Amino acid sequence: MANTPAYGQPPYGQPHYNQPPQPQAPQTQIPPHDQPQQTVPQVGQPMPQSPNYNQSRIAPQPTPYGQPQQVSQYGQPQQTASQFGQPQPPMQHYGQTQQYGMPQAPRGPVPQQRAGAAAKQPPIAIIIAAVAAVAAIALVAVFFLMNHVSRSDYVKAEEQVQALMDSYETINNDFSSALQSSDNDSDSAYSEVTAKLKTLKQDSDELAGLKAVKKDKNVKAKYDAYEQHRVKYDAYMNNLADTMPAFLSMSHACTKVPRINASDLSSFYRDYSSTLSDCVAAADDLAKSPIHSYAEYGKSMKERMNKQKDIVDQLADIDINHLEYGSSEYQKFKELRNEMTDTSSLSTLDQDELTKEASEADLTGSLNDLKAAITAKIR
Repeated sequence: MANTPAYGQPPYGQPHYNQPPQPQAPQTQIPPHDQPQQTVPQVGQPMPQSPNYNQSRIAPQPTPYGQPQQVSQYGQPQQTASQFGQPQPPMQHYGQTQQYGMPQAPRGPVPQQRAGAAAKQPPIAIIIAAVAAVAAIALVAVFFLMNHVSRSDYVKAEEQVQALMDSYETINNDFSSALQSSDNDSDSAYSEVTAKLKTLKQDSDELAGLKAVKKDKNVKAKYDAYEQHRVKYDAYMNNLADTMPAFLSMSHACTKVPRINASDLSSFYRDYSSTLSDCVAAADDLAKSPIHSYAEYGKSMKERMNKQKDIVDQLADIDINHLEYGSSEYQKFKELRNEMTDTSSLSTLDQDELTKEASEADLTGSLNDLKAAITAKIR
């Protein structure tokens, strides 16, 4: 047995000619004890890929005759389908279900930010400037909205002006009606007029608060002109309401004529003297009117009525029923009668001044101008 030749060699040391080379048995490499052994992977770690035994193993190719066989050196790792320690395809963890059609999150270590590559933050000055720019744009937008006057703003202002025009006309008509009333010499006759004057002022203040008046310079100018006239109108009408009772009281007092008693003609002058006293008192009240034309009229009437009263008082002292023709009493009576005739004409109001005062307080023109300025912006 000791002389048995090696496997694949001819016996007796002689080669067998014309014989095909014999296949070599595969050599199995046993890893030494100092090499790391493959261990069982932990739970949750990927399993190493096992060989598929269903696939046919490939037989080693025969080595040509006379060529050395390629063998693995002892201690060198053999090349296999998958090297131990190399990353294997991820396996699904037990107990986790995979959603059909949903992409799976990649497994493996989360990439870390490279040291020294911190994200750059924008400078604080740029942030502040950006915020300030946005705030400025917002302020501009708010300013535009607050100062823009829409068509509806003008329509609202026009309606308010028309309401003022209606109130103005109503006040004038009510005043005319009060003058014609039976109690036109009392303050109560004009109370409704003064109340409506307060309403007119409130409506005017409301118009001043509307956007079309506050933001439109042209409309604001027309409103200011109207307001100046309204203040004069308000003062004039209130003063007129206070003056009319004194004026009409004086007219009633100064136009009374006592009855004549034929049996006692001197009693007529005594009664007339009393009537003139009432007239003078009423004229004195009218002279205190804040309206200049009426005040002057009251002063003039007071002066004339005082003179006439002096004459009437002298006539009342003469016994007219027993007066003798050609006597000194008769001559005195005749002279006093002539003087009384000269002073009998009543004073009248200065119509020119009265018209001027009323025109300065008239609101018709200023209201029309204000309405026209607003209506032009609507069309």
